[in-house]
Amino acid sequence: MIKDSPQIKLNEESIGPFKSGQEIELAYWMAEELVNSGLAKFREQDLLDITKLTKIHWKETIPASRQIPRLQKNFYFILKSFLKEVSEESKKDTSKIMLYERALALSRDIINCRVRKIISIAATSTNSRDMIENMAVEEIALHNKLNSIINEWKDNILKTED
Repeated sequence: MIKDSPQIKLNEESIGPFKSGQEIELAYWMAEELVNSGLAKFREQDLLDITKLTKIHWKETIPASRQIPRLQKNFYFILKSFLKEVSEESKKDTSKIMLYERALALSRDIINCRVRKIISIAATSTNSRDMIENMAVEEIALHNKLNSIINEWKDNILKTED
């Protein structure tokens, strides 16, 4: 928090009061509201830039790596916010178009790599808890849905009774 704040109502929830300098953990959409209203700022480690995105991309695309590197649980929300910000900047300043295109290409590669790994994990009978813990919230939902579909399909193939 960068300013003191009384209790605030966001949608149906009340949060606060908060003191300047206090570090709080909230749902990302709530934190974004506080930041947009000038009451708070994000911690540096919760922000994404092209350097961090490049590092994530490098970890994901290591040849022969079947591991799924840890991502923040709200990574895709942060990624979407970063891409939106860079896109808006590129519309105002044409010199940022290359940055936006680079960020979009890195993001697509990261997503494609992770989806392939999630499909592989979901298709195996033995799911490693460590791998699932490294996934973002949206990835866990995708994994669970794929795992359910694959297991149902396998059961139907192997079923000997009508």
